[in-house]
Amino acid sequence: DPDQVAAGGEVYLNECSSCHMEDGTGERELGAPNLADAVWLYGGDYDTLVQTITYSRYGVMPPWQPRLTEAEIRAVSAYVHQLGGGE
Repeated sequence: DPDQVAAGGEVYLNECSSCHMEDGTGERELGAPNLADAVWLYGGDYDTLVQTITYSRYGVMPPWQPRLTEAEIRAVSAYVHQLGGGE
């Protein structure tokens, strides 16, 4: 859904780009992997991205559930999915 991806892009720029960079290439020194390639550490399907953003993985990225609404998490997941060549 293009509207969901656009909304997710806004959330991404406001909340994620400081570590994952505006273009999604990541800041590895901070533990923020590249999101703009087809290599996924924990799986790149939409449902796995929702789970990763909601609950985090291994304490590097904070869990976003208390800070973002479910709709914002789903939107930013759609945005991140398309960054990495999601289909």
